[in-house]
Amino acid sequence: MQKNYYAIIPANIRYDSELTPNAKLLYGEITALCNEKGYCWASNSYFSELYGVSKVSVSKWINQLVEKGYVSSEMQYKEGTKEIFNRYLRIVNDPIKEKLTTPIKEKFKDNNTDINNTKNNTKEYIPYVEIVTYLNEAANTSFRHTTKKTQQLIKARFKEGFTLENFKTVIDKKVKEWVSDNKMKNFLRPETLFGTKFEGYLNQKGSGKDGFDWDSFDAEDKAKYDFGF
Repeated sequence: MQKNYYAIIPANIRYDSELTPNAKLLYGEITALCNEKGYCWASNSYFSELYGVSKVSVSKWINQLVEKGYVSSEMQYKEGTKEIFNRYLRIVNDPIKEKLTTPIKEKFKDNNTDINNTKNNTKEYIPYVEIVTYLNEAANTSFRHTTKKTQQLIKARFKEGFTLENFKTVIDKKVKEWVSDNKMKNFLRPETLFGTKFEGYLNQKGSGKDGFDWDSFDAEDKAKYDFGF
């Protein structure tokens, strides 16, 4: 369905070299939907069909916008389950509400300030939502980013100097290896992926038993595999 609501892509996003062109375009689409209801209700499937791309691609674009602080993401889960019920995307510092009478020089100054603030905030920001959402999209799981243990694991890896892209790389590698195996796909979970073996997964080049990195597993995980966890 074609929407007639207007889209806005402000200068600090248009000229952000760390954003891909498609992420910038998606930002404009999100502003259009936010103009309709005050928030963006659309799922990754909606954007996937709209632009003719995969849901994983859409997820990556959204993660870029969330990571830079341009968009906020809120998940709602069905009560008592890990199944995502709704996702709400909202524009941070909504450009739709900006006064059009603001002098051009002042707008330029504000945009530079926003960019600097975003970079400063990013140093302290741990992207729990982006990481868990990326895992859920890639592995077809429904883990919560609010789980205390999951946050502890992610925070620990960030304190060791690992980045969002490192997490995505580990997820991509292990999903490719394990998703088609009925036993191994059960290990596509935060406790396994983001634990102390994280660096080993990140730098993994070879494979072990049945094509998997068997040497990276401890005795407990090996027992779970053998007994059909």
